[in-house]
Amino acid sequence: MILRGFTDKMILKLAEQEKTILEIVHDYLDKNRQFTFEEIIPYIIYRARLDSLNFNREGIEAILKSLTKKKFLVEGSKLAKSDVLENQKRKKIYEYIVDNPGTYFNRIVNELNYSNHVVVWHLNMLLKFDFIHKEVLDKHEVYFDATKGFDNIISKYFISKEKSREIIKFLKKDDLGVTKSKLSYELKMHIDTLAKYLNILKKYNVVVRKKIDNRYLYFLNE
Repeated sequence: MILRGFTDKMILKLAEQEKTILEIVHDYLDKNRQFTFEEIIPYIIYRARLDSLNFNREGIEAILKSLTKKKFLVEGSKLAKSDVLENQKRKKIYEYIVDNPGTYFNRIVNELNYSNHVVVWHLNMLLKFDFIHKEVLDKHEVYFDATKGFDNIISKYFISKEKSREIIKFLKKDDLGVTKSKLSYELKMHIDTLAKYLNILKKYNVVVRKKIDNRYLYFLNE
């Protein structure tokens, strides 16, 4: 059975019975209907009898719960996961987030030149179907590919910031550790400004501070 719009990677996540039920649900949603347990179950039972499929109500409910847990289906939506990226604007937003992990709302709006409400709508759909995740980082809500862990995008996020990038670049070059005052001098960055960024980088474990010979030295976290 061919599942329209699904990648091979998506299909591998599904058992054969899940694939069958999902295809039936697709036929149901194609008629511009919403997915709800109450209304879809009688339709699946009818289709199962029509197609001589061996499903009972209890088994259908279990499979639907599994598909919603995996975010292939979402209660109250007229779409299944395989339909989500058929919208070209939504697909472009998703691809931008994949290519720019840790990006935030205003940057998406400005870079893609979409209106605020369009971006809000499509971000919510991508979140709802688990294409992307959202976390708060440095007082920003940042978005990233759901297949990547949050820890993986933290350093990429800070590297995208000019002053953070300068600090990271210097510490990467000088792996013996450096004092705050020397770092301020080398980067020509005011000590207060530097302290602010070091504290943020420490908070997210990008940078670590160690006391060595009565001096506090800063290192890039391995």
